[in-house]
Amino acid sequence: MVALKEFDTNDLTKLSCDELVERIWSLGPQHCGTNILLNLTDYEHPSIWNAPPKSSDEGADVRRDYNSSFVNGFQLSTSAGPLCEEPMQGVCFMVLEWSIDTSEELNSKAYGPFSGQVLTASKEVCRMAFQNQPQRLVSPMYSCNIVVNAEVLGKMYAVIGRRHGKILSGDLTQGSGNFSVMAILPVIESFNFAQEIRKQTSGLACPQLMFSHWEIIDIDPFWVPTTEEEFTHYGEKADSANRAKLYMDSVRRRKGLYVDEKVVEHAEKQRTLSKKK
Repeated sequence: MVALKEFDTNDLTKLSCDELVERIWSLGPQHCGTNILLNLTDYEHPSIWNAPPKSSDEGADVRRDYNSSFVNGFQLSTSAGPLCEEPMQGVCFMVLEWSIDTSEELNSKAYGPFSGQVLTASKEVCRMAFQNQPQRLVSPMYSCNIVVNAEVLGKMYAVIGRRHGKILSGDLTQGSGNFSVMAILPVIESFNFAQEIRKQTSGLACPQLMFSHWEIIDIDPFWVPTTEEEFTHYGEKADSANRAKLYMDSVRRRKGLYVDEKVVEHAEKQRTLSKKK
């Protein structure tokens, strides 16, 4: 049994930094990612920092026999998240309770090997715990260095704004009428960016893109208007596009996954053409 319940984060402050490091059960995905599996149970897991000691009483705790199955379930859940089946980043899973009912183990032959059941339970409970919290997408970002003439500076800002980019700095190059502008741009919005910016500025802007970092899109992809002010501002169907949901749906559609969308949005606007007699 794996427990999935609310946890008081204030209890973590009672543990020292060294104790928290020793309670790290695994890193994921591929045992080297940015996600952490934290063991807060009475189970003594093998250390990921040192080689496991050779002891004769290794099978004393029944849970040790299924340690790899539990960790592999965590690895599978972090390598393919529930939003887009993409690897997770910066998520910590805290295991509060883990116990094995031996009587159920003896009667589980009809459901396959018990190690596979532990792996599946670990994977599903990690996905459910992630979905119980506010979910956010993480987008790769380009660092964009643009040399642009002062006459078309406004048009260049308009192109970056339409593609949800951010201007970091802009300095005038001494001895010339050109500006050196630093900006960040989502990778998903960078397709045909160089062509558009040259077209809008008549070739007076020269961009150079380089991968910079990953950035959290602080928009809930499943957000819907609920309050009266939100209904007044956005309408009943939230007519303004949810950028995070657009990104998520485009990835899911490309992978052949289920996309929550309606084929007919406004069925009441259909019309029937009458036959001319």
